[in-house]
Amino acid sequence: MTRIFLLLLAISITLSCQNEKKDSYIIYGSTSGFENGTSVYVNALSQSNRPAVIDSTTIQDGKFEIELPSVEQMDFNYLTFNKVPGNVLYLAENNPIEMTIYKDSLRSSKIDGGSENDLFFEYLIKVQDYNKKRIELNNQYQIASKLKETEKAQNLATQLSDMFNQEKAYRTEIAKNNPNSIVSVMALTDLLNLKVVPARQIKELYTTVDDSLKKTRLGKNLDQLIRNSVGRIDVGSEAVSFSAPSPEGTTVSLKDAMGKLTIIDFWASWCKPCRIENPNVVRVYNKYHDKGLNIIGVSLDRDKKKWLEAIAADDLQWSHVSNLQFWQEPIAKLYGVRSIPATFLLDENGKIIAKNLRGAALETKIAELLD
Repeated sequence: MTRIFLLLLAISITLSCQNEKKDSYIIYGSTSGFENGTSVYVNALSQSNRPAVIDSTTIQDGKFEIELPSVEQMDFNYLTFNKVPGNVLYLAENNPIEMTIYKDSLRSSKIDGGSENDLFFEYLIKVQDYNKKRIELNNQYQIASKLKETEKAQNLATQLSDMFNQEKAYRTEIAKNNPNSIVSVMALTDLLNLKVVPARQIKELYTTVDDSLKKTRLGKNLDQLIRNSVGRIDVGSEAVSFSAPSPEGTTVSLKDAMGKLTIIDFWASWCKPCRIENPNVVRVYNKYHDKGLNIIGVSLDRDKKKWLEAIAADDLQWSHVSNLQFWQEPIAKLYGVRSIPATFLLDENGKIIAKNLRGAALETKIAELLD
């Protein structure tokens, strides 16, 4: 009987220890290329996004080990090394974390430890893969367009559009399937910043996220982004009417420029990405204008001469307006535009059906609706 009691007591103590909250976690580091004595700094971000060193150690014989306080709120930390540019990012979580760090390529470092880090690096690698493939396809598309290889360009445009939809679906699924992970907050933030999903949909998805994550720095940042975005002009909303001076000095309204499909194109002569995109917009306009595509360009210029010179140089044969007030342009403020180029695609009833389509994605969408 005594032996049974002692066995039960031992089991009880073991379970108690397992359930007891850890008061620290440890990083075990193996390095390549670092000198003995190189300082290692653990950095965290405050709620105001300011970095601060929270602990440090040194590398000895290619290794280091550091014990850090337990994590109350999940967040990103990063390691920096004395006189070595760059950093190594990881998610601070209450599990041992093993790192293999290469001095000559910090970005190639390997992190192993905990479900959060596993999911984060899976997400990061997948997104980087999408980016790489998108750049390759876009380069091929640009070459095919310049060589007037129409069929090849259209095929590449379709591939790019499919990849765009796949990436959007992947980020959305990560958020839906991992409501207890900080990576879900990261995926939703990316979707909102990329403007590929309406803010109100992000808000709905955010309601499913665990409440503890909403109290974190990243959760509070996302909540503020949602508050700033919901209610603004978005996909599914009615375009707000406006009017402004044309290059000729007359007043032109959105209503005057409407077609079967209408692009509101926010740009400026001084905006290099806008000028790079203009030849693509011109080509799409020339191809689909007779089928009902109209464009109204809203410039954030402040120098009328440069505005007119850019219209002529880029052969922008559509309606143009501007109050020449730079970032204080009233129409840009009305539409919540904070960076350019920015585009809004409207149907014949003035409803916004897409935003910020460029390159092959723009042509694919126009072709889908008008061909």
